[in-house]
Amino acid sequence: MSLTVNAATYAGDTARSPDSFRYLGPAHTHAVKDYIDVKRTAPKPTSVSKGWGKSEVKLTRTLTNGTDSVGDAIVSISTSFPVDAVAAQKELMLTDLGVFLGTATSDLVLVSHKLVH
Repeated sequence: MSLTVNAATYAGDTARSPDSFRYLGPAHTHAVKDYIDVKRTAPKPTSVSKGWGKSEVKLTRTLTNGTDSVGDAIVSISTSFPVDAVAAQKELMLTDLGVFLGTATSDLVLVSHKLVH
């Protein structure tokens, strides 16, 4: 299976465990990182709840300043939803976060490292 992200195709690579899989991006080499990891953690029921299902999507990419490698950057999104949560409510939270990521405030916090009060 492959993923298409912003017109780039990430090819399925390896299952790092039964609950983790890696997709390699078009720029990936032995020296340059370009991959997406997807992970899940099964819910752990307790005496008072059915637990929370946890998932993570993480993009890792080697950044450059034009010609030289600057270092590896990581952007990750993790979720933790109660087992009995309604799918529509979970999807709405993800949609709201996606909209926020397109705002100037998000750019200030995530790119410029400035907190907005």
